[in-house]
Amino acid sequence: MRLSALFEEFSHFLRVEREATPRTIQTYRWCFGDSETFVMKQVGGMVLVSHFTAETCRNYQYDLAGRGLKSNTIRVRLATLGSFGKWAVRRDKLVRNPLDQLTRPRRKTRVPAVPTWTTVKTLLQQCAVRERAILALMAYGGLRRGEVAALDVGDVAPDFGLRRVTGKGGHEVPVILPAPARAILRDYLATERAEATATALLFVVTYNQQSGQRVERRISGQRLWKLVKAVGTRAGIPALHPHAFRHACAVELLRRTKNLRVVQEHLRHEDVHTTTGYTRITQQDVQQALETFDNDGE
Repeated sequence: MRLSALFEEFSHFLRVEREATPRTIQTYRWCFGDSETFVMKQVGGMVLVSHFTAETCRNYQYDLAGRGLKSNTIRVRLATLGSFGKWAVRRDKLVRNPLDQLTRPRRKTRVPAVPTWTTVKTLLQQCAVRERAILALMAYGGLRRGEVAALDVGDVAPDFGLRRVTGKGGHEVPVILPAPARAILRDYLATERAEATATALLFVVTYNQQSGQRVERRISGQRLWKLVKAVGTRAGIPALHPHAFRHACAVELLRRTKNLRVVQEHLRHEDVHTTTGYTRITQQDVQQALETFDNDGE
């Protein structure tokens, strides 16, 4: 049996039983396709289920390392194969999961680069109306760029925040926004989406077709990335990226509430350990803490 045919069964399992999003399945397919290409070169032809062995997977791991990929990237690629192997064992397609015999890279904990809240507020003041609305949703609501892109006009509740945010796994939840963010959204709706219906897209890009007709479409996550990068470049922060505002939201909320559970709920994390990773102490906190020793010599 071809290994790709078995992987199609696994993809069907992800879609139907696990209710994985199309984007998640696409990521799994890409990772599997990369490994299949490697094995195809090794065996010189069609990749069969019998080729899915610990030795082959280990060689693939070494190949990834030889390409200079980071350990976290390698870990994700192997995790895809590990999930596939685990499913195949449960379905009696394999006797054992070949990934169980590998020593995978450890997950390295990185302290994220977090802009200060003063920087966030300065950026909001410097932006145009549309940019300000997008950044406010990320900074005050902790929204991911994909969640921002998926919003419709009717999702905005002026006196509450957002009625519906489609997060990871396709889960829909309401998100409370503070007064400053609601005011920014009201301003955006009044100036740029005043004629839009509730079912209209909240953030759009427009372009002209060859016929001269002007067309609107939903803004993409990639377009949002470029928008934030442009904002950062203008402000002298070229490393700025959309997720930095989610980090800033988490850190500032933790500083003000001292309640990790509140931060977890607002960021919509299933596991509190994920929240802990987002809210690691920053260099600013260290500096302020160390300043308490300044008077010891007096």
